[in-house]
Amino acid sequence: MLHNLRFATALHIMVLAQLDDTLRWLPSEYIASSIQINASVVRKEIASLKAASLLVSKEGKGGGIRINTELEDITLADIYLSTKQNELPGKFNNPNPACIVGKNINSKLQVLYQEVDTDIIRHLEKIKLRDFSNTFNT
Repeated sequence: MLHNLRFATALHIMVLAQLDDTLRWLPSEYIASSIQINASVVRKEIASLKAASLLVSKEGKGGGIRINTELEDITLADIYLSTKQNELPGKFNNPNPACIVGKNINSKLQVLYQEVDTDIIRHLEKIKLRDFSNTFNT
C-alpha cells in the first residue's frame, strides 16, 4: 500500500509541474499544500523524481522544481518506476518452513507480484504525462 501512496504522490507532483507551463519553479510547500501532506514527504518524493531525471530543481529563494524539459514524452510508467527505485527486496512474511504452503509462499508471492507489476508497467507505458495532465483542464 505504501508503494501506491508513493506513486500517487509522485504523479500529483508531476501533474502540477506539467500543468504549470510558465516554467516557473514550484516550491515544495506549494506542492505539499495541494497534496495536503508534509513538505518533507514531498521533498523525499521529489528526490526520487530527480534521481530518475524527470524533474530539475533550483535551491534557495525562488527555487523549487519543474519538469525536465530535455525529456520528450514522460510516461506514467517513468513516474511509477521512479517510486520503485528505493524498494528493498525481502520476505513478505516469516511462515513455518515445515508447512507445505509456508515453505513456498514467499517465492510464489514474489513471482505473482512481479507479474502484476509487469502488467501495470506495460499499461502505464501507454499513457503520456502530458495526456494525463490534460484531463485536469476539462
